[in-house]
Amino acid sequence: MKKHSKTIRKRTKRSNPPKDLTGKRFGSWVVLESVGNRIWLCRCDCGVQKNIYESNLISKRSTKCHQCSREKSSKRRTKTYLIWSRLKWYGLLCKKWGNYEIFIKAVGDPPSNDARLWRYNNNKPHAPGNTYWLTFKESPNRPQMSEDLKEQAIIGNKILMKIRKAKNRDEKIRCMITARKAGHTFDLIGLAAGLSRQRVHQIVKKHLRT
Repeated sequence: MKKHSKTIRKRTKRSNPPKDLTGKRFGSWVVLESVGNRIWLCRCDCGVQKNIYESNLISKRSTKCHQCSREKSSKRRTKTYLIWSRLKWYGLLCKKWGNYEIFIKAVGDPPSNDARLWRYNNNKPHAPGNTYWLTFKESPNRPQMSEDLKEQAIIGNKILMKIRKAKNRDEKIRCMITARKAGHTFDLIGLAAGLSRQRVHQIVKKHLRT
């Protein structure tokens, strides 16, 4: 029997010549010098120096040091950042405030945990001169509870009384849902919970769906 000869072809990898990245910027990294084997010594804008692979720089997998990345992630957890992202999503910000850094410098941190952003003119977006912080106590839409309403509705009804005495948010929501199922109006529940009618309607509708 004849033996078939097999030809083995050697595959040669095309090696790309190393690039000179000295002095170039990749995000917050500035390349200082080559360390060897396609590794570059880079300096972040904060001053941290680290060896980064060339492929990670070109593909933008690494754009800043871990310290700067943690600071950015911590900013996203703040209340001001969440408000800014929500307003940007609904298109209620001017073009200038599309940048968070400019927005936070102009608006500043909220004076309290219950503070919200309001507009002088609701027909215009949030912009310099049209935005201000307002606490819940100062809110013009805060429902006011009269003494007659307390005597007739709140004190005389155990469900609405539980809403006022709720210790946390989850317990208050459960009492609000129970009151709604019992036939109480959104206005009455809002007066007991200290919320507006629209807010009570959103909360109850959301939890009844789930």
